[in-house]
Amino acid sequence: MKKSFIIIFIFSVFIVLFSVYFTFFKKDIRVVDFKEYEEVNVFSSYKDDKVKICYGTKHNCKNINYKIKGDVNTKKLGTYNLTYFAKYKGKSFSITKKIKVVDKEKPKLIVDGAFTSVCPNGKTDNVKITATDNYDGDITDKVEYKLSGNKIIYKVSDSSGNTTRKEFDAIIMDNEKPTIILNGETTIYLAVGSKYTEPGYVAIDNCDGDVTEQVLVKSDVDTSKPGTYYVSYSVIDEFKNMQTVTRTVKVFPKNNYVPGKVMSKVIYLTFDDGPGAYTARLLDILKKYDVKVTFFVTGYNDKYNDLLTREHNEGHTVALHSYTHNYATIYSSVDSYMQDLLNIQNKVEKYTGVKSWIIRFPGGSSNTVSRKYKVGIMSELTKKVEEIGFRYFDWTILSGDAGNTKDSNKIVQNVISGIKENKANVVLMHDIKSYTVDSVERIIEYGLSNGYTFAPLIMDSPVVHQKVNN
Repeated sequence: MKKSFIIIFIFSVFIVLFSVYFTFFKKDIRVVDFKEYEEVNVFSSYKDDKVKICYGTKHNCKNINYKIKGDVNTKKLGTYNLTYFAKYKGKSFSITKKIKVVDKEKPKLIVDGAFTSVCPNGKTDNVKITATDNYDGDITDKVEYKLSGNKIIYKVSDSSGNTTRKEFDAIIMDNEKPTIILNGETTIYLAVGSKYTEPGYVAIDNCDGDVTEQVLVKSDVDTSKPGTYYVSYSVIDEFKNMQTVTRTVKVFPKNNYVPGKVMSKVIYLTFDDGPGAYTARLLDILKKYDVKVTFFVTGYNDKYNDLLTREHNEGHTVALHSYTHNYATIYSSVDSYMQDLLNIQNKVEKYTGVKSWIIRFPGGSSNTVSRKYKVGIMSELTKKVEEIGFRYFDWTILSGDAGNTKDSNKIVQNVISGIKENKANVVLMHDIKSYTVDSVERIIEYGLSNGYTFAPLIMDSPVVHQKVNN
């Protein structure tokens, strides 16, 4: 027993002496107050100036220089290693520290607006929601919402798990009908025997979003016979709100113009100043619908002489307007006008084989510009041409294309609004203008679908004269 005590005593003394040696006498490279792990906030500045490495004992240690391997990027989340190296008096030393760049800042969640109406699925149109994070930037698309009783709760979390939550009192309801948008025109005109092709549609609901696939389409369109038909489009949203819109399809008969036949509902389309660059396209449209019109032609442009022949061959009336269309010349005297008229008559006969006796005065019989060149000239001319055997025609409907109207939609509106039943509807237009030609097809479709016949002016057509003002 005594022997064991002595051994323990000796061992304890040895440990104490050993500790004293290392504390007060053993010299080595040491690190002071070293933390092996640190956390720093993202975007903060990081300086590694707290580490001290020295040489000596624990109680008497002299600072020495050291080197660092590694770097810390505080602009990017992650864990970085810094290793410290020192050499002194033949001794080497290294130690590693872990630095973690963290984000502990909550995102900013802004909810701007009034919750006057919130869809039962949580969607609302009158509230603007934005969410931004100091590290992730715009995270609006990560905002989540849910309904709880009469409250709507918004929550957003950034990539580090920091969460912001806001809740608001809300009126939960959906009494708004979906919206159906029809592609193409709401009124479609089709010739008998043609095929109806659905232009398509889009349906959007304030709560359900795109509900196009849920639209029910019903149609009674029968293109085998003339008539007015309807295509209905209906959709019901999740909360039983229903919307229905209708497209009208007018199937019109072929133009039933028969030379010599008396017709009660007639439209006479007339085109002045051509032929020109757009006349061929106009002729193609007229041929498509088998519509015959009247061309009051001029003679000063030989580039389109072949179109005079085509107009005649396709059944249109090629009438006389003016050879020169020069007001100062033709309205200077009766002789000057008559010479100009005979020149255009001869040209038309040359290219059509027919001597035309139907005319329209440049500016119409009611023009006053002629007074600038000869007072009373129109009074003289209107009598003179009829004495010789000509028939002159003015118009009852202005398309507007002779003035400032360059919109084909406006031209269509002007013509359609002027058409009357049981009236000689003589329309003034110009085939030398592209926007006029653009309007013709819609005018024809309107007329045919409403029971009108399109006819050319002939010598026996109802006389349309305006008041002579000079």
